[in-house]
Amino acid sequence: MQAYRAALSQNAPKFLAKPRSFHSSAHRAATQSAIPHISLHIAASSSGKGRKFLNQNTLEFDPSEKVEQGVQKGRSIAERKRGRPDSGQDAFFIAKVGEEDEQLAFGIADGVGGWTSSGVDPADFAHGLCSYMAVSALRAEHVDTPRNLLQKGYNDVHQDRSIPAGGSTACIAIASTKGFVQIANLGDSGFLHLRRGAVHDLSSPQLHSFNTPYQLSVIPQHLIVQSAIFGGAPLSDQPSHADQFKQQLQHGDVLVLASDGVWDNLNAQDVLDIVCREMQKYGAWTETISEGIVVSEEAATLVKPGSVGGKHIASRTLQGVLAGAIAGEAKIASMNNKRDGPFAKEVQRYFPNENWHGGKVDDISVLVLISIQEQNPGDTELD
Repeated sequence: MQAYRAALSQNAPKFLAKPRSFHSSAHRAATQSAIPHISLHIAASSSGKGRKFLNQNTLEFDPSEKVEQGVQKGRSIAERKRGRPDSGQDAFFIAKVGEEDEQLAFGIADGVGGWTSSGVDPADFAHGLCSYMAVSALRAEHVDTPRNLLQKGYNDVHQDRSIPAGGSTACIAIASTKGFVQIANLGDSGFLHLRRGAVHDLSSPQLHSFNTPYQLSVIPQHLIVQSAIFGGAPLSDQPSHADQFKQQLQHGDVLVLASDGVWDNLNAQDVLDIVCREMQKYGAWTETISEGIVVSEEAATLVKPGSVGGKHIASRTLQGVLAGAIAGEAKIASMNNKRDGPFAKEVQRYFPNENWHGGKVDDISVLVLISIQEQNPGDTELD
């Protein structure tokens, strides 16, 4: 068992790093008061490979103003590309589920770069997948699991003739105002769930071999024929292969979903340190002698639009600050040839003669959700 802790806290709980299928923290909450209502506050930040990281690349989702993020507009691929965020071959989406405000679907897809050698833009598959999932969520009265949402999006991509080939990994979540989040992760994108200065849970990458993640694919017929003749079947995993998780959200929790452009350059401890720094800087988490890190009363205000700002701050909310900080530091680490990140360490492990050092330049996408318990008269605080 390995524990990740905030630098300032000596009281952060340990966690199990082994992935768990439909793991639930409900048993730990059995002695706590029931959560009456959780509000969900989410932001995204991204930066395409080889481009500058810009403040305007951080997008803060406000369901009162806009009900979706990531739905492509236009009939042709060229029209759709014009409306995409600066995320390169990565894509992401955020959408309410149905007409009610009780569920939020969101996720990240990372286009598999190897398709470029076949003359295919991997971004088309990733953005198409996210767009179809967002539309499915918006039209659904209830989406039961993120893996089923992923299946719906995958089926729609297969029916889209403008996407004849391509592939991507995916990390998809559905969060509820009842205080639960379900996550499906396929490949080497992934999530990190933080609670009061400690890692509560995280995903492990699904890999066929080094740098070969599980991936959804559309494989054109001529490649299927070639592989039958010459061998070497193309990789084509299914949404049913995704690891599934179920977590309980508590007041002040931070959930991070990110593509491998983050995880290849920052480990869980790095991201925890970034989140703790910003949460404590703005006063959402505070350090106490008796309880370690606790959620402050300010947290509920800081997630609201306009609560965070200033001359040099582009983000208007705390979740926007976190998303931008994680994406920005991943970008810096990716271009640092003196700091060995997680990818470099894996190369050194599997290929010690390669002499690989530094970060791994890649597309970067981050989604950050902060959960806030809404108090009503008579409600009891969480322990």
